[in-house]
Amino acid sequence: MDVQKITTKLFTDPPPNPSLDPFLAIFARWRQEKNHPACWVDIADYAHVRKGPGVMLVGHRGNLALDLADPGPGILYSNKRDLEGTIEDRILEAFSRCTELARELIVQPEYPAAFKPRAGFWELTFNDCLDLPNTDTTNRLLRPAVDRALDELLGAGSYMIIRQSDPTRRYGFIIHCSAVDCLEGLSAKLQYAAG
Repeated sequence: MDVQKITTKLFTDPPPNPSLDPFLAIFARWRQEKNHPACWVDIADYAHVRKGPGVMLVGHRGNLALDLADPGPGILYSNKRDLEGTIEDRILEAFSRCTELARELIVQPEYPAAFKPRAGFWELTFNDCLDLPNTDTTNRLLRPAVDRALDELLGAGSYMIIRQSDPTRRYGFIIHCSAVDCLEGLSAKLQYAAG
Protein backbone atom coordinates (compact mmCIF):
# COMPACT_ATOMS: atom_id res chain seq x y z
CA MET A 1 0.00 0.00 0.00
CA ASP A 2 1.44 3.35 -1.07
CA VAL A 3 0.49 5.47 1.96
CA GLN A 4 1.62 9.04 1.23
CA LYS A 5 -1.03 11.42 2.61
CA ILE A 6 0.01 11.51 6.26
CA THR A 7 -0.70 14.68 8.23
CA THR A 8 1.00 15.50 11.51
CA LYS A 9 0.01 18.41 13.72
CA LEU A 10 2.09 19.66 16.64
CA PHE A 11 -0.27 21.42 19.00
CA THR A 12 0.58 24.85 20.35
CA ASP A 13 -0.79 26.88 23.22
CA PRO A 14 -4.05 28.56 22.16
CA PRO A 15 -3.55 32.33 22.44
CA PRO A 16 -6.69 34.49 22.68
CA ASN A 17 -7.58 36.38 19.48
CA PRO A 18 -4.48 35.27 17.61
CA SER A 19 -3.12 37.25 14.67
CA LEU A 20 -1.72 35.13 11.87
CA ASP A 21 0.00 38.05 10.11
CA PRO A 22 3.44 36.95 11.36
CA PHE A 23 2.97 33.59 9.63
CA LEU A 24 2.06 35.32 6.39
CA ALA A 25 5.35 37.23 6.59
CA ILE A 26 7.39 34.11 7.33
CA PHE A 27 5.68 31.99 4.68
CA ALA A 28 6.03 34.74 2.06
CA ARG A 29 9.78 34.73 2.68
CA TRP A 30 10.01 30.94 2.66
CA ARG A 31 8.06 30.73 -0.58
CA GLN A 32 11.01 32.42 -2.31
CA GLU A 33 13.35 29.55 -1.34
CA LYS A 34 13.78 27.83 -4.69
CA ASN A 35 15.82 24.88 -3.38
CA HIS A 36 13.67 23.84 -0.43
CA PRO A 37 12.80 20.09 -0.56
CA ALA A 38 9.08 20.88 -0.23
CA CYS A 39 9.13 23.00 -3.44
CA TRP A 40 6.92 25.78 -2.05
CA VAL A 41 4.59 27.27 -4.68
CA ASP A 42 1.84 29.32 -3.03
CA ILE A 43 0.33 30.77 0.15
CA ALA A 44 -3.31 30.40 1.20
CA ASP A 45 -4.77 32.74 3.83
CA TYR A 46 -7.79 31.35 5.69
CA ALA A 47 -7.24 33.42 8.82
CA HIS A 48 -10.77 34.83 8.50
CA VAL A 49 -12.27 31.34 8.96
CA ARG A 50 -12.98 30.65 12.62
CA LYS A 51 -11.30 27.39 13.64
CA GLY A 52 -10.19 26.91 10.05
CA PRO A 53 -6.96 26.01 8.27
CA GLY A 54 -5.31 29.30 9.25
CA VAL A 55 -2.39 30.24 7.02
CA MET A 56 -0.93 27.64 4.67
CA LEU A 57 2.29 27.40 2.69
CA VAL A 58 1.58 25.11 -0.25
CA GLY A 59 4.27 22.88 -1.72
CA HIS A 60 4.59 20.07 -4.24
CA ARG A 61 5.86 17.69 -1.54
CA GLY A 62 3.57 18.85 1.26
CA ASN A 63 1.76 21.77 2.87
CA LEU A 64 2.77 23.59 6.05
CA ALA A 65 0.20 25.53 8.06
CA LEU A 66 -0.49 27.27 11.31
CA ASP A 67 -3.80 25.46 11.64
CA LEU A 68 -6.62 26.68 13.91
CA ALA A 69 -9.03 23.78 13.39
CA ASP A 70 -10.27 21.57 16.22
CA PRO A 71 -9.09 20.05 18.43
CA GLY A 72 -6.76 23.07 18.77
CA PRO A 73 -4.20 25.30 17.07
CA GLY A 74 -0.94 23.85 15.90
CA ILE A 75 1.81 23.59 13.34
CA LEU A 76 0.53 21.19 10.71
CA TYR A 77 2.43 19.43 7.95
CA SER A 78 0.38 17.54 5.36
CA ASN A 79 2.58 15.22 3.34
CA LYS A 80 1.68 14.59 -0.30
CA ARG A 81 4.46 12.43 -1.73
CA ASP A 82 8.02 11.05 -1.53
CA LEU A 83 7.53 8.79 1.48
CA GLU A 84 9.30 5.43 1.21
CA GLY A 85 9.76 2.23 3.20
CA THR A 86 7.29 0.49 5.48
CA ILE A 87 4.19 2.25 6.74
CA GLU A 88 5.88 2.82 10.11
CA ASP A 89 8.90 4.30 8.30
CA ARG A 90 6.56 6.68 6.52
CA ILE A 91 4.82 7.69 9.74
CA LEU A 92 8.19 8.44 11.34
CA GLU A 93 9.26 10.44 8.28
CA ALA A 94 6.03 12.46 8.45
CA PHE A 95 6.76 13.28 12.10
CA SER A 96 10.32 14.18 11.15
CA ARG A 97 9.29 16.57 8.38
CA CYS A 98 6.79 18.34 10.65
CA THR A 99 9.24 18.54 13.54
CA GLU A 100 12.07 19.99 11.46
CA LEU A 101 9.80 22.59 9.84
CA ALA A 102 8.38 23.49 13.27
CA ARG A 103 11.91 23.95 14.62
CA GLU A 104 12.73 26.26 11.71
CA LEU A 105 9.48 28.16 12.14
CA ILE A 106 9.70 28.93 15.85
CA VAL A 107 13.16 30.52 15.56
CA GLN A 108 12.00 33.07 12.98
CA PRO A 109 12.05 36.62 14.41
CA GLU A 110 8.37 37.15 13.60
CA TYR A 111 7.18 33.95 15.25
CA PRO A 112 4.65 34.89 17.98
CA ALA A 113 5.75 33.50 21.34
CA ALA A 114 2.09 33.00 22.32
CA PHE A 115 2.00 29.98 19.98
CA LYS A 116 4.27 27.93 22.23
CA PRO A 117 4.73 24.39 20.85
CA ARG A 118 3.55 21.53 23.06
CA ALA A 119 6.09 18.90 21.98
CA GLY A 120 4.24 16.01 23.63
CA PHE A 121 0.85 16.71 22.00
CA TRP A 122 0.20 15.63 18.41
CA GLU A 123 -2.48 14.78 15.92
CA LEU A 124 -1.74 12.07 13.36
CA THR A 125 -4.16 11.77 10.44
CA PHE A 126 -4.28 9.73 7.26
CA ASN A 127 -5.66 12.17 4.71
CA ASP A 128 -7.13 9.63 2.29
CA CYS A 129 -10.83 9.05 2.91
CA LEU A 130 -11.25 7.03 -0.29
CA ASP A 131 -8.59 4.36 0.32
CA LEU A 132 -8.35 4.71 4.11
CA PRO A 133 -11.80 5.58 5.48
CA ASN A 134 -12.25 5.85 9.22
CA THR A 135 -13.45 2.27 9.70
CA ASP A 136 -12.50 -0.71 11.82
CA THR A 137 -11.08 -2.35 8.69
CA THR A 138 -8.65 0.55 8.20
CA ASN A 139 -7.81 0.42 11.89
CA ARG A 140 -6.95 -3.27 11.69
CA LEU A 141 -4.77 -2.54 8.68
CA LEU A 142 -2.88 0.52 9.95
CA ARG A 143 -3.01 0.50 13.75
CA PRO A 144 -0.15 -2.03 14.18
CA ALA A 145 2.13 0.20 12.06
CA VAL A 146 1.05 3.29 14.03
CA ASP A 147 1.81 1.54 17.32
CA ARG A 148 5.22 0.31 16.10
CA ALA A 149 6.17 3.79 14.88
CA LEU A 150 5.12 5.48 18.13
CA ASP A 151 6.79 2.78 20.25
CA GLU A 152 10.03 3.39 18.37
CA LEU A 153 9.73 7.17 18.57
CA LEU A 154 8.35 7.67 22.07
CA GLY A 155 8.90 4.35 23.86
CA ALA A 156 6.30 1.68 24.47
CA GLY A 157 3.95 2.59 27.30
CA SER A 158 5.12 6.23 27.46
CA TYR A 159 2.25 7.78 25.51
CA MET A 160 -1.53 7.87 25.33
CA ILE A 161 -3.29 7.52 21.98
CA ILE A 162 -6.94 8.19 21.20
CA ARG A 163 -8.49 7.24 17.88
CA GLN A 164 -10.79 9.67 16.06
CA SER A 165 -14.20 8.16 16.84
CA ASP A 166 -16.33 10.04 14.32
CA PRO A 167 -16.60 7.88 11.18
CA THR A 168 -17.28 10.98 9.06
CA ARG A 169 -13.84 12.39 9.95
CA ARG A 170 -10.49 11.22 8.62
CA TYR A 171 -8.84 8.19 10.22
CA GLY A 172 -6.42 9.46 12.83
CA PHE A 173 -5.34 9.88 16.42
CA ILE A 174 -4.56 12.34 19.18
CA ILE A 175 -1.27 11.49 20.88
CA HIS A 176 0.02 12.69 24.24
CA CYS A 177 3.45 11.88 25.58
CA SER A 178 4.55 13.61 28.79
CA ALA A 179 8.09 12.24 28.37
CA VAL A 180 8.74 14.63 25.45
CA ASP A 181 8.84 18.27 26.51
CA CYS A 182 10.81 19.99 23.74
CA LEU A 183 11.21 19.81 19.97
CA GLU A 184 14.96 19.26 20.25
CA GLY A 185 14.35 16.11 22.27
CA LEU A 186 11.81 14.85 19.78
CA SER A 187 14.13 15.64 16.88
CA ALA A 188 16.90 13.63 18.55
CA LYS A 189 14.54 10.67 18.99
CA LEU A 190 13.54 10.88 15.34
CA GLN A 191 17.17 10.91 14.21
CA TYR A 192 17.84 7.88 16.40
CA ALA A 193 14.80 6.06 14.99
CA ALA A 194 15.92 6.85 11.43
CA GLY A 195 19.47 5.64 12.13
